[in-house]
Amino acid sequence: MEELRIHNIQEIKKEKPKSKKKTILGVFLVLVLIVLGFWIFQNIASGSISKTFNSNEFIQFAVADKSYAYSYYDQGNWYVNIKGKILGPYDSSIIYLAISNSNYGFSYFKEGKAYVNIKGKILGPYSDIMSLSVSDKGYVFSYFDQGKRYVQTKDKTYGPYENVSALAISNKAFGFVYSQSENAWYVNISGEEFGPYTDPIFYLSVSDTNYGFSYFKNGKMEIKAKDKTYGPYDDVGRISVSNKSFGFSYFNRNSNQWIVNINNKDVGFFDEVSELIVSDNNYGFICQKQGLWNVQIKDKEYGPYDLANRLFIFDNNVGFAYQKNGEFYFSLNPKE
Repeated sequence: MEELRIHNIQEIKKEKPKSKKKTILGVFLVLVLIVLGFWIFQNIASGSISKTFNSNEFIQFAVADKSYAYSYYDQGNWYVNIKGKILGPYDSSIIYLAISNSNYGFSYFKEGKAYVNIKGKILGPYSDIMSLSVSDKGYVFSYFDQGKRYVQTKDKTYGPYENVSALAISNKAFGFVYSQSENAWYVNISGEEFGPYTDPIFYLSVSDTNYGFSYFKNGKMEIKAKDKTYGPYDDVGRISVSNKSFGFSYFNRNSNQWIVNINNKDVGFFDEVSELIVSDNNYGFICQKQGLWNVQIKDKEYGPYDLANRLFIFDNNVGFAYQKNGEFYFSLNPKE
């Protein structure tokens, strides 16, 4: 009946012309809502959210260009959150956690043995897992078993070795550092070997088209890239490569400072540089100034903090952990 009465009133009353301003405003608001909804959907789908996690919300954290993951503890069990998808429970903590845009991996213990979960595929058991990294098309991890160390890729097991000190992977390449004695270290880049080097090599980075690692030579340090050698330097810290960028930190004994170099350009001078990462169109590093730590992401600086680590840098996502006023946090895509 109510609908009928309204209809009759409309028939009796002379219909007023609709306001053009109200119509335009209504159309504008609809367009704004559509654009906003699309933006939110795209950010959620790509993993590009902005959030600060408290220490009670995570244990491990990993970030990729369009994804993220973290492990956490809840009511006596451990879980893994892969961009909103919950895996678990597990009886032990998650030791290593790695993620790419469409792949993930993590290690855990069960009944005294170590296992690796690569996107639902369980590998193991092993005595221990020492490191783990994944890409969209593969994975690499090092493990300890029966007194020896091995490197496992998607297609092959390498080893046994006495030591494995670093590993890295991209969609088309992988690399790791190993030794069979204390004075003979080798770098394996997708099956191509470099060495021996007399001193350990701790920093290694690979991309589809490039790689980088540092080594001692004649009392100095040099950096080996695919098509170029950098140095010599008094000391070399972190090294990072992407398909389009190359970055590293080095020490100048005369100035007693660490220097960050991005694509052959020095971008800063610091008391210490603890982490550094480049992507094709972005870069970031963690540096110390006057006893406090700052996170530099291109032209933006975050901090100072009592402590900062766990740096992740990609074109779309960035993240880092920090300590401030006695509390620990992880910042994913900080706004300011």
